[in-house]
Amino acid sequence: MKSQNPFEIKKPWVIAHRGYSGLYPENTILAFKKAIEANANWIELDISLSKDREVIVLHDDTLDRTTNLKGMASDFNCAELAKAEAGTWKDSKFTGEGVPTLWEVWDLVANSSSGLNVEIKSSAYEPGVKKDSIEAKVIRYAEDKKLLQRTLFSSFSWDSLAKIRELCTDAKIGILVGDNTPWEEALDIAFRLNAVSINLPFVSLTSEIVSSIHQEGFLVLSYTLNSEEEIRSGLLAGVDGIFTNFPERMSKLLT
Repeated sequence: MKSQNPFEIKKPWVIAHRGYSGLYPENTILAFKKAIEANANWIELDISLSKDREVIVLHDDTLDRTTNLKGMASDFNCAELAKAEAGTWKDSKFTGEGVPTLWEVWDLVANSSSGLNVEIKSSAYEPGVKKDSIEAKVIRYAEDKKLLQRTLFSSFSWDSLAKIRELCTDAKIGILVGDNTPWEEALDIAFRLNAVSINLPFVSLTSEIVSSIHQEGFLVLSYTLNSEEEIRSGLLAGVDGIFTNFPERMSKLLT
């Protein structure tokens, strides 16, 4: 059942990256259920659009790595993707997992105590104004279901995040920063979009940078830290949350 506002959970947050993707097939219902069972504070996932413009949960632009299908995900309808085999690549015991829609996962997470970090893939961004843009679809759903206070929207496409802000002044935004992008650039856009967090890659993480961002009023979340050594380093740097494929591992380090 739901508990407190996930933004008010004691930090540092345990953020399950693509669900419990260390042990289960990433971005599947199973991985999200297992992350919730592991008491992850937040669930992170990736979204893009199918051929029939449904919002699907998938990291790659292509289906080759994580399903039994080949080619661009945008060339398949949602119904075809639901029937795809998205678990076997991880292990044959996970046979039967399909590519879920965002709405399936959102409903699952909304009935838990976890928050949801929705990462909009850069390839899903479309310039111009479209009533059925991916940003319009997710904001409409979040508003209808009263989920804005339990959701963090992030993207490497800062244009996509700007569109989120244009559509909704109450949306919570996290600025995703790539390996080769100076954090100062992210700070500038964070001010412009009234963001909540700046999400840094582990390779860019130092306590000095974290402190500088904190002084400007933003949270710092870091990705993707999996080994105990990496997680401890992130914690020592003072981050507010860690994206990890092994949420239980991080939880144990915090106890």
